[in-house]
Amino acid sequence: MSALVVIFAIFIVSALGLVALIWYWLRQRALREPRPAKPKKVKRRKAGEEATEPEPEAEAPPQKTSRSRLISATSLAEAEAANRAPMPFVHEPAPEPEPGPQPEPEALHPARPTPLAAATRQAVVFRQYFPPDLGTGSRSFFGGTPLVPGTLEWPRDPDTGKALHFILQVDLAAVPGEARLGLLPDSGVLALFLDLEWGAGDAFRVVWQQGYEGMAWRELAPPVDLKAAYGDEAAHIWPWALTPAHGIPLLPRWPFEPVRIAVPEVPEDFAAETGSPPSWSGGGEVAEALLEAQGHEAARLPEPLSPQDFLGEDGETLIAPWPGFPQDWLAIQTASAALVRAADRALRSPRASLYPDLDEAGRAAEIARVREEAQAWFDHALGNPALAPIAPPVRKAFWDWFAGHKPLTRLVAPGAVEAALETTLHASPEVAANFPPEIAARVAYRHVLAQRTPEGGIHVPTPDRMLAPFSDVQGEEQEIAATHLLLLELSSNEGIGHHFGEGVYQFWITPDDLADRRFDAVVMTRAAY
Repeated sequence: MSALVVIFAIFIVSALGLVALIWYWLRQRALREPRPAKPKKVKRRKAGEEATEPEPEAEAPPQKTSRSRLISATSLAEAEAANRAPMPFVHEPAPEPEPGPQPEPEALHPARPTPLAAATRQAVVFRQYFPPDLGTGSRSFFGGTPLVPGTLEWPRDPDTGKALHFILQVDLAAVPGEARLGLLPDSGVLALFLDLEWGAGDAFRVVWQQGYEGMAWRELAPPVDLKAAYGDEAAHIWPWALTPAHGIPLLPRWPFEPVRIAVPEVPEDFAAETGSPPSWSGGGEVAEALLEAQGHEAARLPEPLSPQDFLGEDGETLIAPWPGFPQDWLAIQTASAALVRAADRALRSPRASLYPDLDEAGRAAEIARVREEAQAWFDHALGNPALAPIAPPVRKAFWDWFAGHKPLTRLVAPGAVEAALETTLHASPEVAANFPPEIAARVAYRHVLAQRTPEGGIHVPTPDRMLAPFSDVQGEEQEIAATHLLLLELSSNEGIGHHFGEGVYQFWITPDDLADRRFDAVVMTRAAY
């Protein structure tokens, strides 16, 4: 009986264990079945609170919901394990951004002109300070001695070793930014040296000296072997000179300011039709631009000195242009030299109108006497400091003598006084400050970019300029202008001592060489009209 009880108890326990196992297996299966997501309760916004969008609930990774009927027992176990494992992350590409504003058609934004093309639409001209106040601190000027940062060996002719003459320097920091064409340096000075001995060749040097903040600037002393400018022609160049020995190695110093003017564009097909870039023209809009660049004073310049300015009230007596003339010994030297040259011309080509009361022999003797006295005054002035002031008795004695030879002096007085004024203006500004302003203004016409004429027109001499259209002198510059920029062009200008004949000096450089600061690659051409 007891054995049956034990057997029955074991059966009951086994049955209960089997039921528990079946229940556990069914529960695990039920847990693996997907359940519908429970809707999230939306929180209401109180008045005054900002509305916020409910954050979306993260989606559960997808799960298997059924098995294939053909799956094996081994595969079932592997599938069950995989079903319990998390699904791998799948990268989804980011959505394409919203299309932004499309660029406008290229025609509305034309390409920036090349440096060669841009240089035909502008010019950097040199507006002189008048009177030439050397205290302006300008580092742009004609003549004198160069002002450089650091040290510089005075340039020489590489073939002969002869020292070259200093022509000008331009402070590149003063050149308007747009005018540099993105190529010209924006600091330092660009200096030009040239052999001014006529017929000696075309030796030159273009030197760029870069300045740095805190670097001292100093005047570069000329070498002792620097010869007189224009060599043996000095007597025909300088108004105070009678022989080459009276020449000077340095040109007069006149400060200036680089100014950009716009040049009208030419038709796009101009180069194709002519086979050449556009050349310089000083008329029309260019003349107006130069007049505007010169300033308001160009519209009211007085007339140059004339013989009428030296006549007294009686119409016969010669009077000094102002009581202070001659102002220094150089003025006496200049007026005397003018009278010597006038006498020499009269002896070579006698004119009865000079001394109508004398016969030919008497006229020649009188002219020779005037020349001898003028030479004596010249020699006396040459022996005194050039810019030393003249005592009133000496001043009166000279003018009385000068005016006493009216047949000759009335011809040379305007030019001689003009030259004497100009010389003192650039050489001794402190003395020039004593000149009556209306007298100094009588020589201003030699130092302006343009001026209004009494008839209402505009007189425009060919200006010195940089990065601009070239002067087409003989038609030989067109080929080089197709590949080179006109770095600098210089014309004759007696007011600043540039006696280049009837023509121009032109200095050319390629855009690449300018960008690389290779000023040793500059090419010079010279042409006469």
